Amino acid sequence: MSDQKHPQYSIGLEKEAHLTDYINVVLRRWKIVLLVFLLVFIGVTVKTFLTEPVFEAYATLEVHKAKQGGMLKELGMEEENALSTEIEVLRSRSVAEKVAKRMNLEWQIVETSEGLNLSIGEFSVSDPLPGLVLTLTDAQNYLLSDLAGRAIGKGQSGEALRIGSIDLLVTIIQGGAGQRLIMERQPLEPITAQIIQKMNVAEMGKGSNILRVSSQGTDPGHERDVVNILTEVYREMNISGKTREAGKTVDFISQQLDSLKNVLDQSEQQLQEYKVQTGLVTLGPEGNSLVQKLVGLEQRQADMKLKRQRVESAIVILKKAISSGGPLTVPTIEDVPSISESAAKLADLDAQKKGMLIDFTESHPAVVEVQVQITRVREALLATYQTMRQGLILAERDLARTIVSFDSQLDDIPEAELELAKRMRVNTVNAELYTFLLQKQQEARIAQASTISNVQIIDPAVTPKVPIKPNKKKNLALGFILGLMLGVGLAFLLDYMDQTLKTTEEIKEKLGLNVFGIIPRIPFADEDAKLPRKRLVTSLAPKTPVVEAFRALRTNLNYATGKKKNKIIMVTSSLPGEGKSTISGNLAVILSQTGAKVLLIGCDLRRPQLFEMFGMKNEPGLVNLLMDNDKNAMRHLTNPRLDFLPSGTIPPNPAEILDSNRMFKLLEQVRERYDYVVLDAPPVLPVTDAQILAPKADINLIVIEPCRVPEKAALQMVESLRSVDAKITGVILNDKSGRGFKYYGNYSYYGNKHYRGYYGEDSDEVVDGAFVAGVKKVWGKLNS
Repeated sequence: MSDQKHPQYSIGLEKEAHLTDYINVVLRRWKIVLLVFLLVFIGVTVKTFLTEPVFEAYATLEVHKAKQGGMLKELGMEEENALSTEIEVLRSRSVAEKVAKRMNLEWQIVETSEGLNLSIGEFSVSDPLPGLVLTLTDAQNYLLSDLAGRAIGKGQSGEALRIGSIDLLVTIIQGGAGQRLIMERQPLEPITAQIIQKMNVAEMGKGSNILRVSSQGTDPGHERDVVNILTEVYREMNISGKTREAGKTVDFISQQLDSLKNVLDQSEQQLQEYKVQTGLVTLGPEGNSLVQKLVGLEQRQADMKLKRQRVESAIVILKKAISSGGPLTVPTIEDVPSISESAAKLADLDAQKKGMLIDFTESHPAVVEVQVQITRVREALLATYQTMRQGLILAERDLARTIVSFDSQLDDIPEAELELAKRMRVNTVNAELYTFLLQKQQEARIAQASTISNVQIIDPAVTPKVPIKPNKKKNLALGFILGLMLGVGLAFLLDYMDQTLKTTEEIKEKLGLNVFGIIPRIPFADEDAKLPRKRLVTSLAPKTPVVEAFRALRTNLNYATGKKKNKIIMVTSSLPGEGKSTISGNLAVILSQTGAKVLLIGCDLRRPQLFEMFGMKNEPGLVNLLMDNDKNAMRHLTNPRLDFLPSGTIPPNPAEILDSNRMFKLLEQVRERYDYVVLDAPPVLPVTDAQILAPKADINLIVIEPCRVPEKAALQMVESLRSVDAKITGVILNDKSGRGFKYYGNYSYYGNKHYRGYYGEDSDEVVDGAFVAGVKKVWGKLNS
């Protein structure tokens, strides 16, 4: 076993990230960044310019708050009307259906004869017809029929046709006899859903009571008509609702007046008959005073009874709504603010539920939660009304006792006068109550006749000129930023995931090995792949930076070996295709240029390539020499001046040949005869040949192609060589593809212009301009 000490893997301190490190990541992968950027930016641009423009038409409404107090409040018929409720009404299905019907959106033209051109100015159908067929009888007249072919009527171009429930105005622009147009009624539900989906209603500024109603679509004229008709339908519904409310008040008072009038007539008749019968016309002072007090008390009693009846009616409505879960209109009671607050809260919750039901079902957890809150508020309202009813009942009882006490005082009045007082009291109470209701009836009728909407259209919708979508400037800016971010992000992701070895620092840190040389890409070796001799750059182009890199490698080897001769140098790699044969051949040539005796042996018995670089035949060679003792295997070259032993005939058992005694004896012989013996060995990982030769060599050099060999593969290669006690002298970075230049080009012989300038090969170098010189100066500062 060898007593050599294996180099230890070094764990350096974490390198502090510099701005230039991030910039270099982008510069190294600029093609990926550019590709992703162009794909995203071009995709966004194409999408933006191909997307059909979307226009938005809008109108503004002012919703006035209902005034507190007044006649409706006294009668308990007033309702809380929150602005959120109005928003949900505007977005309701019933409003959308009326808009669709008024615009005839449910009628679609399904067939038109070729060459027929006409315009429909007015069209409405109230009957549930499935479709209509309009057939021209000549250029100015037409026949209207249903889908079954039954004639409905005849019309003339430019004149309105009104038959039954059909109103139609058609103007024939171009057409002839026999040409026809078929219209069919479509389901209303999807049309209504589309109107609601494209519509948006929002308050313009909190507390402003101004609503902005808008609709978006690709047809600006259509969206304008939708918004204007929707606001008009909403306004009409608002007026009709208030009219119905006032009508209910009139009906309620009229019913009370009809029943009270009969009672009043009867009491007046009885009073007059009694006066005639007894001869009494007026009461005395004491009786008159008692009667006036009793009249006031009984009037209060009547008011309490009316209020209790309203409370009991509200209790019945609430119980029914709680049990069924249906809609509820809560009448408010004067002087009870808690009921008004609960009614407002209930209206907000109902609006929330309506809004949720547009997107969710009744069983959705959010809808269920809101329904639970609605039930709680309704139950709280019910408890409030029940408490109020109980209070009114107790107040009525107390008032009844007071009336009884006053009645007892009337017993002191003479019997005839007492009866007159009772009759006058009943008549006065009925007359005053009738007068009160008659006054309220007249007020209600005036309110019904003069009902106005609390909705005012401030700005009707106009035809939009500029589309709101797509926003080309915004989309292009976002596409630019997004493309750049994704491109840079992908570059950093690829750089993070790249586990290949790239720099000398990584070689030292990960493998614990020194780098003896960095060989740049041989540019002209790629010009003609059929001419392998171009890879022998040390012989063909001695004044190139690549050759200077080989000279630096030679110097490092001499320094590392203490300038001792008769050394056997094995060159191998981790994987095939890393350029070990190119390195072996050029290393042998550059060593021979110092006057040393050099032997280059092709030990790659599986895929030999050295013989092609020197323009020779592969047979006879090493295998022929070992197996047949063929003396012609050794080639003595004059340019370059070295001896060359190709691999020879490809054997079936290369590993056994390299591990034979004959091979060992051959190496001992050439060690004595030559200053340097360079062995071109196969790669380590695919086969075991290099592991056989490595212990017999004095210097083992590993060729690694930067940006290609994974760290794990390189570690496995090092462990494989060390497992046979081979001494690994160092690493040669062979950047055959040129990708490694991105990582350390400024610090190696890749700085071709400096090398050429030194040799005077670039005397006509272009002088940088002021801008370029300034950029280079800033870049130099960043890298300093």
